Amino acid sequence: MAGDRYLGSILLHETTLTHAQLEEALVHQREDGGRIGEILGKMRAITEGELLHALAVQLDLPIAESLKPEDVDIELCKKVPINFAKQHQLLPLRLEPEKRQVVVAIADPLQVSAIDDLRTLLGFETSPLLCAPQPLLDLTNQVYSKLTTDSDLEKKEGGDEEGESEEWVDLIDATDEAPIIRWINALLFNAVRERASDIHIEPGEKDVLVRYRIDGVLYEQRRANRNYMAPIIARVKVMAGLNIAEKRLPQDGRIRRKIAGKDIDMRVATAPTTNGERVTIRLLDRSSVLLGLADIGFGEKHLVLMEDIIHRPHGILLVTGPTGSGKTTTLYAALARINSPELNILTIEDPVEYQLEGISQVQVNPKIDLTFANGLRSFLRHDPDVIMVGEIRDRETAEIAIHASLTGHLVFSTIHTNDAAGGITRLVEMEIEPFLVASSVIGLLAQRLVRRVCTECREVVRPTDEMLVSLGIEPVAFLRGDFRGAATEFKGKHVPPPPGMVYRARERGCRACNSTGYSGRTGIYELLMIDDEVRAATLKNTDANTLKRAAMQTQGMRTLRQDGAMKVMAGMTSCEEVMSVTQEDVE
Repeated sequence: MAGDRYLGSILLHETTLTHAQLEEALVHQREDGGRIGEILGKMRAITEGELLHALAVQLDLPIAESLKPEDVDIELCKKVPINFAKQHQLLPLRLEPEKRQVVVAIADPLQVSAIDDLRTLLGFETSPLLCAPQPLLDLTNQVYSKLTTDSDLEKKEGGDEEGESEEWVDLIDATDEAPIIRWINALLFNAVRERASDIHIEPGEKDVLVRYRIDGVLYEQRRANRNYMAPIIARVKVMAGLNIAEKRLPQDGRIRRKIAGKDIDMRVATAPTTNGERVTIRLLDRSSVLLGLADIGFGEKHLVLMEDIIHRPHGILLVTGPTGSGKTTTLYAALARINSPELNILTIEDPVEYQLEGISQVQVNPKIDLTFANGLRSFLRHDPDVIMVGEIRDRETAEIAIHASLTGHLVFSTIHTNDAAGGITRLVEMEIEPFLVASSVIGLLAQRLVRRVCTECREVVRPTDEMLVSLGIEPVAFLRGDFRGAATEFKGKHVPPPPGMVYRARERGCRACNSTGYSGRTGIYELLMIDDEVRAATLKNTDANTLKRAAMQTQGMRTLRQDGAMKVMAGMTSCEEVMSVTQEDVE
């Protein structure tokens, strides 16, 4: 029978797992204990989906394909404490009266005692349904958010703010009766649930307006009576460790909390306005820093070039783009890719957004003259292999970065320009000699963020010839199907639209995308490598457009709009999104 088979043999038969990998995992199991499936997952020898499928074969259990909050019987969940559900990774879904049993989504069906306890809580036999841990946790949080009142959303006070001496309590699990505390924590919880990147608390003449920025767009969330403005601002300041008595000067602080199972860092900034203090809270999900280069939108061609750049022994990689275009996320993904015990990696940032294991990170502090330039100068005395500078803002920082690259260090940094070629001319404008730029910079990456069309409600349309031409696509070539390989460029993770068609966002969206038509964002990129032709043009102090044309002709560089067009063809975004964040390419 299927249940008698060993999990290892099933994985060998059903996946690409090799005998050598299985033997290595068995050695780990004998030495340290643990389950073979979990060990193989940590080794990245198998995926979570492959493990789930193998467990289903071994135990002869069905798999939950996709579960939504509306599929869950709320009355059943009321009988099960959220702590129990999250600790044992299970959730009752529905009662089947004819069988007198409850269907239960569960990540680990071998928890016999937990299943027995659940049977006692519900008063019925249980029928397990296998579900991956993360989707199950997300579903649990969504379901119990309907059950909990705002008073269930507060972290216990009095613990260590950084969570080092006392274990964090998830906001959704804790209780507090103060109305302002409940209101603020409901605000934070809903922001995380709706994937907001920022919360804006803005005082008006008659009320306090709260807006969320979701996928780069601001949406009004709620309003509060003007009388509550002072305690709302004071509560946020207390959480961020700010001076609640200082209302005339801007202040900056941080909050760290566990919200809905995720470790969230929050950067808090206050500023005095004519109507009172306003607060902006930037939400930083620490789990998102684990994203790889392929996960943030790099195609196969760009991945190959980026791998070449980040594994070089010295040189400068510059990432360009406006504020909020994902530059820091890209640099973090690059650092995570090369991070190893053999490398000494130092970063100086403003501010340090995510803490990376094994990397020494420094935050600039102008009050004590700890600037990018001074921090970078100090780094050179710490025997670094790789240095990341948050931003090159002035000539002094640029000169030290170039000096570091020329003395055998790999330097990552950002610079504010519209395209990749503009980074070269920007350095020259800082009075850096062109020959120094040409000899130190190895690549420039321009990027933008575009919203992904919601896969639940996207619509298929035939693009007009004008739209195709604007994207740099020949209508005849498009109808001929020359771009059908676009999905392959992005590892085939996306379902391309039918031939001759593209996706567009549904006007009023659906429940899955909060009625916006878009869900999540991805990057579009323009990667300019410094080859002989571009180097020669740089030495002649050539303008950015000429440099760009040279790169397109000699190395086949894909511009921002062309990369966006590829993602439209792959079914990732819409024509409107790409055209809204890019400009027409030079001829």
